Amino acid sequence: MHSTVILTFFLLLGISLNAQPVSVFVSAHPDDWQLFMNPNAYHAVSDTNHHVIILHITAGDAGNGMGYNDYTLAREEGSKRAMRFLVKAAYPQTNFEDSIITTIKSINNHNLHFYKYRNISSYFLRLPDGNFDGAGYTMHNHESLSKLLTGEKSSITTVDGMNTYSLNDLKETIGEIIPDPTFQKSISVHIAEIDSSFNPKDHSDHISSANLILNVMDNKTPYHLYNYVEYHTNNLPINIFPEEYQINVGTWGATTSGISDFGHNSTWDEVHNSWLGRQYFTKHLIRD
Repeated sequence: MHSTVILTFFLLLGISLNAQPVSVFVSAHPDDWQLFMNPNAYHAVSDTNHHVIILHITAGDAGNGMGYNDYTLAREEGSKRAMRFLVKAAYPQTNFEDSIITTIKSINNHNLHFYKYRNISSYFLRLPDGNFDGAGYTMHNHESLSKLLTGEKSSITTVDGMNTYSLNDLKETIGEIIPDPTFQKSISVHIAEIDSSFNPKDHSDHISSANLILNVMDNKTPYHLYNYVEYHTNNLPINIFPEEYQINVGTWGATTSGISDFGHNSTWDEVHNSWLGRQYFTKHLIRD
């Protein structure tokens, strides 16, 4: 009886006995979080009591769909390798190979590609790449997340044809993935900075993904919001040093190995590497 009273007390307060910190990293493309949100991602993964969720919003397929020698799968493989690298870098003396889970997870009547490795839960939504300006690509009937948000398109279909979303449906689906802050110790959400004065000339998918998540989080407060400068960081000074720099570079190396092992040109190149060693963000506490 006594234990039942205690449990009821905690539930009335809206506190779960299994509450834990949750960090949600929103990656418009499968290589964004590694370049722009790391080492923050590493520090979250390094805490075994921390639940890390990585949402890959689009396939980053550049208009190729599931073609071009499995380009979409190559980019996903790169992100999976990066996640494993972070875990192994945090716990180099431990073998975690038996904890890899790759499956299809049903959420809000949609089948999502789900990957779990230790305390990381990763979702690949596979929305079509919207092109830099949001115009989309011919293969996908010029659908883009940007057009879905503005109402120019009433629906968007994933590159594998498995799911079609209206805007409300997409928000509800993501809303089921992100836990209710009421039942967690804390929630932090990591997105691209939407203010172009701080984050100029960014990709439409980056900004649209951030706006989408902000809409989803309207009814999920309080939470800590991290806003990241993304493409523009290659114009800013290196601000990650010693051990964190090694983590940043190593994570990117793991990512590029997945892409090249699938038969594509390595993204270990001058353009992508110009973003290494930099992580610029602001942090805010969002309340009702």
